[in-house]
Amino acid sequence: MKTKVMILTLFSILLLSSLAFADEVLVTVNGKLINHDDLFIEENGVVYGSVGPLAEKLGIEVNWMELPRLAVLKIDEAYYCFGVDTNLLIINNQDFFLKQKTIMRDHRVYVAMEDLIEQLGLTISYNEKLIHVVVTDERITVDPATIRPLNYTPEDLYWLSKIVEIEARGGSVNKKTAVANVVLNRVASPRFPNTVYDVIYQRGQFPPVYTSRFTTLEPSENSIIAATRALMGVKVAKDCLFFNYIPWASKADRFYKLIEGDYFYY
Repeated sequence: MKTKVMILTLFSILLLSSLAFADEVLVTVNGKLINHDDLFIEENGVVYGSVGPLAEKLGIEVNWMELPRLAVLKIDEAYYCFGVDTNLLIINNQDFFLKQKTIMRDHRVYVAMEDLIEQLGLTISYNEKLIHVVVTDERITVDPATIRPLNYTPEDLYWLSKIVEIEARGGSVNKKTAVANVVLNRVASPRFPNTVYDVIYQRGQFPPVYTSRFTTLEPSENSIIAATRALMGVKVAKDCLFFNYIPWASKADRFYKLIEGDYFYY
């Protein structure tokens, strides 16, 4: 029990700190969206936490054993040994089995959140479509400095989903998120109107909005997902203000990247 309390403390402090999650993963704790970094990743619908860096930021002793390829954490008087590409967890020379195999990415050992959370007794849910982890536990208090503000209305989501649908029809959620990023970047820029509605209806900017098809268009589920993720802070086309289906010679020096057939520019 003492060991479990220590692990719970580790993750509680993590969620209270300024640590962050990878851009692909959204994390909400007790109704508050938390800033993110690369300590967590998502692969094939599974969310993994990087064991070593999490412990190190809390002052917990971490050692890497190269030959057996083990990340060893000393928590209280217990030694936790996580291997690579295995579901075997050794705690003080006793074998335990994780539900998911561990993985190594960028020289870090990642363990499935599902396996970590199971030992903590936390209430957690995961929306695979939004790539959104929701943690609920009254024992955890969120530091206001780590909260990512959500300043959008249902109307913003509706209009953003519509413009994404018509401008990126047939595209992946990733491409649709990039289109949504362009609209939201314009909202934030002094060069453009300051609402989603006014940005998409700005004269000469998005010609499809003046068609009858746009008037009756209902956004698809993927467009709503992409718009929601963009509004929650996911950046696929960071700082981009323009996109086009053909390259712009006049903006060549401000080219960002080609995403599924569309050219994105700063």
